[in-house]
Amino acid sequence: MDIFNLTFMSALFASGVRQAVPLIFGSTGDCVSEKSGVLGIGIEGEMLFGALFAYIAALKTGSLWAGVLCGGLAGMVSALIPALWAVLLQQDQSITCIMFNIFAAGFTNFINRIVFGTNIANIPVPTFSNIPIPLLSKIPFVGEVFFNQSLLTYLSFVSAFVTFFVMKKTKLGLQLTSVGEDPRVAQASGINVYRFRILCFMFCGFMAGLAGASLTLGSIGTFTEGITSGRGFICLTIVILARWNPLIAILASLGFGSVEALQIRLQVLGSSLPYQFLIALPYLITVVVLAIGGSNLRSPKKLGVPFDKESR
Repeated sequence: MDIFNLTFMSALFASGVRQAVPLIFGSTGDCVSEKSGVLGIGIEGEMLFGALFAYIAALKTGSLWAGVLCGGLAGMVSALIPALWAVLLQQDQSITCIMFNIFAAGFTNFINRIVFGTNIANIPVPTFSNIPIPLLSKIPFVGEVFFNQSLLTYLSFVSAFVTFFVMKKTKLGLQLTSVGEDPRVAQASGINVYRFRILCFMFCGFMAGLAGASLTLGSIGTFTEGITSGRGFICLTIVILARWNPLIAILASLGFGSVEALQIRLQVLGSSLPYQFLIALPYLITVVVLAIGGSNLRSPKKLGVPFDKESR
């Protein structure tokens, strides 16, 4: 089985870019959320909401972009559930988000079976087609990998770059950092910490919803229960490895996406490795990379710490 040829590698990494799209969306949103001091563990559930409602909207309206928008809005609205509990009621953020993920898995399965009567929504919708960028797509290898992708893929890269710019170069980004580092000082300077953190939660939910939409409308054209398959938790790993930097998160997402694409192709080519190992490969890589790269972290000082403006 010859996999070390240019054609195979080009197709592999092009697929890796497509597999990375939900990870880029999700990790970009989580960078903002965690910079403000709130954990984004609920990304997995928000992605599920986005995936289901993006598919339903695209099916009912016949518009992929309407589906993408509905997916983002579904993720954003669903994020209000853990946001209200974690920010306003000052409950433990980890427990709140984990409970939300359990709720999201059950609720999306319930809605799916109510609407379609089965655990698989078997009415496919068209997916986003590739749009080659003139001239750039003709560059050998690189053009096929990066510049012959769908608009949704390009949008994921643009969103990460814009988010990075806002975080690093604007007053809003400075306020974001202050809320995550010392919310009491931020409150004293006139920033409404509660509102700011809830809005960051909602932004993270919107990006997670886009990530879910990219799964249903960017790849398979339908919804299946548990379609996220732990990608929300991979996003959390990417954010830690990227040190809360959306640009570095793009590179980490591409790495994880390529591993996912590789295991799929090895299965198709009939690798002698057990398929269970190939399916688990991306998650094994996640654990190993997190163990190696997760040391000496400088996380936002008040990450995961509830804020009470009345306390001293």
